Amino acid sequence: MPKKGAELTKINQPKFMLEQQTIFDPFAGPEITHVQYLTDAQDELWHSCLFGGQDANRAYNESLSLILKGSLNQKALEVSIQKLIERHESLRAIFSPDGKYMCVLSRVTIEIDYYNFSELSSQKKAQRTDDYLSNDAMYCFDLVNGPLIKVGLIKLEEDLHQLVITAHHIICDGWSFGILLQELGKLYSSKILGIPEDMPEPIPYSVYAEQHRTFLEDVAYEKVEQFWLNQYQDHVPQVNLPIDFPRPKHRTYEGNRVDLALGSELVSHLKSTGINANCSLVVTLMAAFEIFISEITGQENIVLGLPAAGQSAMGAKHLIGHCVNLLPLKSKIDFEGSFLDHLHKRKSANFDAYEHQELTFGRLLKSLNVARNPSRIPLVPVVLNIDMGLADDVFFEGLKFKLISNRRKYETFELFLNATGSDDDIVLEWSYNANLFKESSISNLAQSFELLLQKLIQQPNERLGSICTLQKPTYKIAGATRTIVSKTLHSLFH
Repeated sequence: MPKKGAELTKINQPKFMLEQQTIFDPFAGPEITHVQYLTDAQDELWHSCLFGGQDANRAYNESLSLILKGSLNQKALEVSIQKLIERHESLRAIFSPDGKYMCVLSRVTIEIDYYNFSELSSQKKAQRTDDYLSNDAMYCFDLVNGPLIKVGLIKLEEDLHQLVITAHHIICDGWSFGILLQELGKLYSSKILGIPEDMPEPIPYSVYAEQHRTFLEDVAYEKVEQFWLNQYQDHVPQVNLPIDFPRPKHRTYEGNRVDLALGSELVSHLKSTGINANCSLVVTLMAAFEIFISEITGQENIVLGLPAAGQSAMGAKHLIGHCVNLLPLKSKIDFEGSFLDHLHKRKSANFDAYEHQELTFGRLLKSLNVARNPSRIPLVPVVLNIDMGLADDVFFEGLKFKLISNRRKYETFELFLNATGSDDDIVLEWSYNANLFKESSISNLAQSFELLLQKLIQQPNERLGSICTLQKPTYKIAGATRTIVSKTLHSLFH
């Protein structure tokens, strides 16, 4: 473990940091309580920001809103947010200019951006709120000087507020946001009721980082890495999505998002289909998405990225930090088999993948024979993420709330499908690279996938080749042509 202040005086600050800051002084501002090496996952993210610049940095903004209805005690909220930051090391973290160390500050004070739109007309109120969210999505966190979390509070009416929380992914993942919301609600409610806080002891991120480093040096990690290498010993698929525009020479990050809510009846039948194969809803949805990707690419062998929460593997439920490992799930779609056949195979494969989820993706890439292309993401251009249940066990005394996932304007992957909401109310958020796809094409894909889900649950024992052989209009793919699934489309957005 490096000593406090070690190697932190370099001034070759990357361009994605705030440009007005030219010198990093580790002894200015709050005291650094301790310094630790970045985890491999943090290191990969750091270098992505370094080489991709400000657009790549913005692509890692994680943001959500809470619509709070009722008599909000603003002071209690401010105190609760500050206590939340004091509880968790990651929320008080900054990073050394050379990208080697995470520095935990003794104290970070967050100034809440407060806006009062309550006196505006409905139209202006909506426009001003959209403007704030748009600017928030454009915000570029300064990884060296911090802070790496920001909060905005918008007063929409006397008893209606929108709380916007945005953090950089290098300190916060989807699991972390769920814990953050639970704890913020408990802290606020305790303050309102005037009772002692009944909070679990937080697990310092440094503990996770040290366990991670120890594990990488253990023979157990060699077995994990070998498991993944074995998956690709015969073939490393390259997923080629049907894009609308010629692929740029270098990766770009400009993004957009299309949302589609799945009906409760469809979700119910999807769960029932999974139960028949002894599969969870997550595995059932993932298996269907694999079939869909195979269908639109025309490739039987595909790779789908699936983020796995390191907190789960460590048994650290109340840990806030960047603990994600990206699992590259390889599968071969047998179109002679049925959906239930595929589900049975994926159940076993997913169990094995989660048993080996301590994967360090960057190390795997170095060991695999993957051709590098500056315009492409290696191995996993398509990712499925599961963020369902973020609002579970969240309670604010005297307030009703609604959780909203805020849109990013920049995206790391070519196609990133996020399933959010609850087991009974799923929203599929289709984030995509806007330099590769038209919005209309993504809308078409979103609705086509919804209709494929209907087909799969209606005919789970039918041969996949029969289900997927549908009308296929031609789409241009960077000068070539390809066919993708098209069905009768109708408005599904609400």
